[in-house]
Amino acid sequence: MFANFREADYNYQSFHLFSHLNPRFPMVATFRFLAKAVAVFTLWALIGAVLYAVGNEFIDRQAEAVTAESDAIAALSLPAFGEMLVEADAVLVTTVTERPVDLEFDSEETGYVLDEKGLVFRIRQSGGRETMPWLVLPNEKTDSSVPFRALALHPGFLDSDSRGFGRFYTIEPEVAGAGLSDFSPEYGADGEHHQDVLVEYRTLDPRSRTFTGSRKVLARFSQPGPEHNVSDLAFDRIGRLFVAIGDGANVDPGRQAPSRNAMSLLNVYGKVLRIDPLGDNSANGKYGIPPRNPFLVIDQALPEIWCYGLRDPRRIEFDPYRDWLTIVDLGQDGIEEMNISENGGEHFGWDLCEGTYFYPPSRGRKSTEGVTAPRTEFASVGGDRIAGGFIYHGNHFPALRGRLMFASASGRLMSSRLGSQDDVISRLLVGNQRSLSTNAVTGIRPGPTGELFVLTSSGDIYELQKQNSAVRSKKAKRPMLCWAL
Repeated sequence: MFANFREADYNYQSFHLFSHLNPRFPMVATFRFLAKAVAVFTLWALIGAVLYAVGNEFIDRQAEAVTAESDAIAALSLPAFGEMLVEADAVLVTTVTERPVDLEFDSEETGYVLDEKGLVFRIRQSGGRETMPWLVLPNEKTDSSVPFRALALHPGFLDSDSRGFGRFYTIEPEVAGAGLSDFSPEYGADGEHHQDVLVEYRTLDPRSRTFTGSRKVLARFSQPGPEHNVSDLAFDRIGRLFVAIGDGANVDPGRQAPSRNAMSLLNVYGKVLRIDPLGDNSANGKYGIPPRNPFLVIDQALPEIWCYGLRDPRRIEFDPYRDWLTIVDLGQDGIEEMNISENGGEHFGWDLCEGTYFYPPSRGRKSTEGVTAPRTEFASVGGDRIAGGFIYHGNHFPALRGRLMFASASGRLMSSRLGSQDDVISRLLVGNQRSLSTNAVTGIRPGPTGELFVLTSSGDIYELQKQNSAVRSKKAKRPMLCWAL
C-alpha cells in the first residue's frame, strides 16, 4: 500500500511537470494564459480608474477656479445695468459678403464697406450696394490666415482742392518677411507671425465705379502672433491719422510677456499712434509726425505715440465735436473698457491694470492714481466681447445725443453718460432686437450724420432708425464737422 502511494505521488509530479512542457495538455496552458490576461487587464483597469479620477479632480478644480474668478469679476463694483426703451428698429441697409469689419462714409454719404477677405464695396445713398467690389486688396504677399481690419477715408477724399483728394488708408496683413519692418515688439518677439502694413491708396477719380490709382506702403509692423495686432484707423478733422495697435499677442501678462510692450514708450505696441500721412519727417521718411504729439520732445519715447497702456484697442473713433478719441479696449480677464483720450499722453493702465482694477481684477484692488481710468467698463459674459463704440451725435434719438454708444458681439446695444464713471449702463430695447442677435455683431460705426450703423457676421448691415420710418429723412441733417487740408 505504501508502494502504491509513492507510485501515485510520482505520477502526479510527473503530470504536473509534464503539463508545462508537453503541448498535449492544452487545457492547462489555456487556463494559465487566461489567468495572466485577467491579471494584466485588472491592473490596467485599476491604473485607468486612478488616472480618470485624478483627471476629473483636476478638471473640477480648474472649473472651480474659473467659476471663482468669474464670480469675483461679477462681484466687482462695476457700473450697474439698466434698461432704456428706444422707439427704434434696426433697418436693413444692404448685405455684402460675410463678415464686414469696417464702414466709412464720404462727404456725399456714399459708404465704403471692408470685409475680412479684403473686398471693398460701395453702398449707394438710395440703399443697396454695387454688385462688383470697388477694390480688391489682397495681393501675392497677403497672409490669408489673418483678416483685414480697417479702412479710413481722408477728410478731403472728395475735395479736389485738398491734398487728401482721393486718398484712403488700410491695414493689410502680409506674410512674414514680406518687407523690412519699421517696428518690432520690445517684448515677446520670439519670431514673426506676419506683418501688418499701413497702406495709402490714391484714386484718380473717387466717384468712379471701380478703383484706378496708386498704392504706397507707409509703415510695416512685425507681429509675433495672429491677435492683438494693428486693428483700426481713424482721422481727426484736419487729416491726422490715428492708428490703434495691440500689445502683440494674446497671452497671460508677465515681465517678459508681450503685454509689457504696452507700458514702454520705446515701442508702438499697446498704443494709439498719431501721424500725418502726407508728411515725411518720420524715421522712414514715408509719413509725418504732427508737431504737437505729446511725446515728441521726450528722448526715451517714440514721437508717433499718442496714448499708451492698451491691451487690444479693437475700435477707435474720433469725435469731431469735442476733439476726443474713443477707444474700445478688450480685457484679459473679462472687463471690457471704453476709454477716451482728450489731449493725448494718457496711460490707460495695461498691463498694470484691467479696467479700474489692478491686474488681476479678481483680487478687487482698485487703482486710484497714475493711470487714466476708463469712462465706462463692464464684465463680458460667456465671451460676449465689446464690438465697437462711439459718442452719438445723430438726430433720430435726442435722448441718446452726447452719450457713449457701444455694442457687444451678441447684439446688445448699450449706452452710458459721459459724466460719472459709476453711471448706469443702459441696455437699449430695440423693436426688432432679433435682427441683431441672430448673427454676431462685428462692429458699429457712425453714419455721415452721426446715426448708428451695425455690421453683422452674416454680411447684413443695419441702420438704427425710428420705428415706422420707411426711409431716412433728408431734412434737418447736421453734417459732421470736417476740415480738409
